[in-house]
Amino acid sequence: MAESFFTTLTLTFQAGASTNTGSPRVVGAGLFALDVIVRPDGQEAVHALGGSAGNVLHILAALGWKSVPVGALGDDPAARAVNEEFRKVNADLRFLRCSDTKHTPVIYQHQLGVGATSTHRFSFACPGCGEARRPIWDNDADLALLHAKLPKSNVYFFDRPTRLGVELAERYLQAGALVVFEPSSIGQDEVLFRRSVECAHIVKYSDERLDDLQRFHLRPDAIEIQTLGSRGLRYRIGSLKPEWVHVPAFRLPYVLDTAGAGDWCTAGMIFSLFRLAGEAQGLSVLENALVFGQALSSLNCLTEGARGLQKAWPRDKIVTIADDITRQWAVERRRLSRGSPYTWEVGLSTAADALHKHAPEYARSSFRRLHRCMTL
Repeated sequence: MAESFFTTLTLTFQAGASTNTGSPRVVGAGLFALDVIVRPDGQEAVHALGGSAGNVLHILAALGWKSVPVGALGDDPAARAVNEEFRKVNADLRFLRCSDTKHTPVIYQHQLGVGATSTHRFSFACPGCGEARRPIWDNDADLALLHAKLPKSNVYFFDRPTRLGVELAERYLQAGALVVFEPSSIGQDEVLFRRSVECAHIVKYSDERLDDLQRFHLRPDAIEIQTLGSRGLRYRIGSLKPEWVHVPAFRLPYVLDTAGAGDWCTAGMIFSLFRLAGEAQGLSVLENALVFGQALSSLNCLTEGARGLQKAWPRDKIVTIADDITRQWAVERRRLSRGSPYTWEVGLSTAADALHKHAPEYARSSFRRLHRCMTL
C-alpha cells in the first residue's frame, strides 16, 4: 500500500540524527560530469559540475544536506574541477574516487539562439577537436565501490541502471533509506532497469525520454512521476491513486535556459518531503513537495546553466522565494476550486526582474518571451 511510502519517509526523517550530522544525508550514484557552456558565438563560457546525479547531490548539499557521491572519475583536470565544486558545499568525497583507467565525462551545453525550439543542446564532442569523453559504466573502478563501507543515509538517489547503481539501491532499500530513481533511458540491460524500478520508492522520468512504465513492475507503494515539459508534470501512486494526477506548470515571463530544470525539481521535492515529514503525511505532503520542486525548477530557468540559481542567490533567499511561490500556489488552487479564473502566475514576475541582472550580457536584450507555460 502507498501508506508504506509515507511510513518510510517518516522513519528516515526520524533517523536523521543517526547520520551524526544533524542534517539529512543523501548518497548518490550515476552521472557525475564536467559541464561546459558554449555560447552562441562558439566561445566556451562556464565550466561547472554537471550530470543528473552531480546536480541533484550538489543542490541538496547547498540546501544544507550532507551529500555523498559514489562513483569513479578519471585522474584528470575535469575530475579535479568536479571535486572542487563538491568541496565548496562540504560533500563527503571519500567514495568519489579517481582512477587512471577512466576519464571524467565532459558535456558541452551549446546555447541556442533566439527562435530555436529549445534553449540548448548537449554533446559529448569537444567543439574544438571533436574528442568525446563519454561516461564508462561498470568497470573495475566502479564495482570496487560495492565493497566500500558506505555511510547510513536518509535518501539514496541514482540516475542510471548500472550494476553499481542498482546494487547500492537494493542495499539502501534494505537499510531503510528512501530510494529515488531518475532514469533517462532503459539502458542496454533491461534486467538492471527492472531491478531499479522494483526497489525505488520514487521513479521520476521525462516524457521526452520514456513512455509510462506500465510494462514494468513498480513497488505497490511507488510514486511514479512523469515530467511533461511546458505542461508541468503528472504523478500516480501504486494502488492508492493509480490514475494520473496533473500538476500544471508555472507561467514565466521569459526563459533563459532550461538546463538542469528537472534536477532542481527532484532536489526540491526531496528537500521539501523531508521538511514536511515531521509535520504531516498524505498526498498534500507529496503535492506540496512537487510544487516546491517546480518552483525551484522555474526559478533556475530564469538563469544560465544547470545551477545558475545557486550563483545568483544565496540558499536562504532561494528557499524563501520558493516557499512563497508554493504558498501562493496553494491559494491559487483553492481559488480555482471555487470557480475563479485560472492564472497560475504566482509571483514569478518579481523574481524574474530580480534575476534579470544576473543574466549574461549576450542574453539580456534577447530573452525568449513566452505565450505559454514553461517548466521542468
